[in-house]
Order: sequence, then C-alpha cells, then structure tokens
Amino acid sequence: MWKQMLLTEQLEIQMDESNHLLEVKLSRTEQEETATVRLNHAELIQILHTLLEINRSFRGDISYFHSVQVQVKPKLDLLR
Repeated sequence: MWKQMLLTEQLEIQMDESNHLLEVKLSRTEQEETATVRLNHAELIQILHTLLEINRSFRGDISYFHSVQVQVKPKLDLLR
C-alpha cells in the first residue's frame, strides 16, 4: 500500500513499504503531464549515495576516500 511521504507543488514522494518501492512524481504545472519514477530499494540507496556525494561537492568537503562510480545495475533477488 502506498504511503505519501512528501507533497509540494512540484514533487510528490510515496513509498510502498511492503514491496520496498519508492515513487517520485515531478510536475512543473498542473497542465503538464506528470513524470513518474519508481525505484526499488537498491536503486534508492544508489540515488542517496549520489545525492550525498553531490552535497559534499557543493559544500567543498574533502573526501577521506575516493568514490568509484559503478555503472552496473543491481541484480534483484526475486525469490526473497
């Protein structure tokens, strides 16, 4: 079941806790079609790490380690 986590004029974020899904809806105006992105848990973690790296870059933080950009899609374990 979807639970609304954030609602603004341009952004709506919902989660489905039982299926480990996150849904993000973006719209600029009410007349335009809404863009929807649905992410599984592994994709959400990748997005979070990326956003944190961007935030560190914006703030001018010096990393203690160099992150490696991996372009491999996570494998889903559908038998869980």
